[in-house]
Amino acid sequence: AIIFSTTSAFAHTSLQSATPAVNATVTAQPTKLVLNFGEPVMLMNIKLVDTQQKNIDLNYKVTSDLQMAHTVALPALPDSTYTVIWTTMGKDGHNMSGKYNFTLKQAQ
Repeated sequence: AIIFSTTSAFAHTSLQSATPAVNATVTAQPTKLVLNFGEPVMLMNIKLVDTQQKNIDLNYKVTSDLQMAHTVALPALPDSTYTVIWTTMGKDGHNMSGKYNFTLKQAQ
């Protein structure tokens, strides 16, 4: 039991799902990003960059709220492949980061 509790104390949560979904191609303008984690975390930073590595302003303000799901409003986006880059902090104070892509290709 000691080994199990020690191991789980150092386990870090990961991104469980997202909207737009990881590696998805969406055909309608997304209005928000939703990141779902395996346990409550604080979203410390989130960036969105396009294929030219241009940073898209998300106007995100960090809060101290520990949540399993974080929602961030999106501005109008042109068709492109986007990379979502995130950093979280768990209640144990450890940071975790990751990234994923989605493509916006609106129907003509």
